[in-house]
Amino acid sequence: MEVARRLGVLVLEWASLALGVFLAKYFDFLTYGDPLTLGVVAVVLGLFNSFLRPFLLAIFMIVSIPILIITLGLGAYLVLFVTNGAILALTDSLIRDLQVKSWAMATLTISITSWMISSSVGIDQLKPLRRANEAKASAQKAKDDAIDI
Repeated sequence: MEVARRLGVLVLEWASLALGVFLAKYFDFLTYGDPLTLGVVAVVLGLFNSFLRPFLLAIFMIVSIPILIITLGLGAYLVLFVTNGAILALTDSLIRDLQVKSWAMATLTISITSWMISSSVGIDQLKPLRRANEAKASAQKAKDDAIDI
């Protein structure tokens, strides 16, 4: 059942990315050829978001530690925006029929659309991070509960 659920979440994320790209084209922030290209862009963005984004986000967060300290953590939104833009730029360079006219507005449109759809259907994108933190906390608690003689 978990595999079917995860596959459904993946398809929903791709659909939300496709809707975001469609809206960005509607507002003339980017252009693409035909509906098949829209599907390819959504799949490529989805794959990059699944596999490449965590690494880029980690690198950008480490590099931007001074900004995060100065802005009391609010700079994380800027880092997230730049990461999403880098993924969009990489997708633009790989797909010939896709041309991004306004990088910032296209990134913002796709990101907000994807976030709104994911939030409205209850997809918790931070669930793996929360599980890891809970496991770490329970391991620390088990260690602290041990009696040393």
